[in-house]
Amino acid sequence: MYSMHSLCAAGAATAGAYAPVRPKEEPVARTTKRVPMSKAERQRLIQTVVQQRDIATQRELVHSLSALGCDVTQATVSRDIRELDLQKVRTHLGRAKYVLSSRERPKDPEQAARHVLHDFARSVLVAQHTVVVRCEIGTASTVARQIDNLNHTDIVGTLAGDDTFVVIVADVETAHEMKRYLDRLREA
Repeated sequence: MYSMHSLCAAGAATAGAYAPVRPKEEPVARTTKRVPMSKAERQRLIQTVVQQRDIATQRELVHSLSALGCDVTQATVSRDIRELDLQKVRTHLGRAKYVLSSRERPKDPEQAARHVLHDFARSVLVAQHTVVVRCEIGTASTVARQIDNLNHTDIVGTLAGDDTFVVIVADVETAHEMKRYLDRLREA
């Protein structure tokens, strides 16, 4: 029988060929492993996250999903929000957050536009053949989407950032008419 002392003494000649033997540990499951998700699984995860946390922006949603092992781009999250018909509402503290839609489809697009304009739009200005709408931080894309859903014949398109979006129309006169229309919706 060998003792630890004799093994170490013998090992000195072989320059550390003998290392202490440790019991083999079982692998630990880690949440950092990234597993591909189907679109349906990702959207179910988004619904769960939105129900359990106050998520105000797409960036916050991307980070929350990443922490749960679902790497996704902001563009994909944007499409998922649209397809899931997530809505932005105000918390009791006045902060915006996404919620699952409780509305039945199809809803009156003008009513939906009126609602988000009233809650989130801060100003409406004309600049040449565009109407610039300033919103609360993180809400411009939600409001712009509702304006797009109006399918208004004078709207060429919208372009949204984080707190501002533009409504593109054909000419200056139409831009002024569009501003008046959006102001009426906002104040209703």
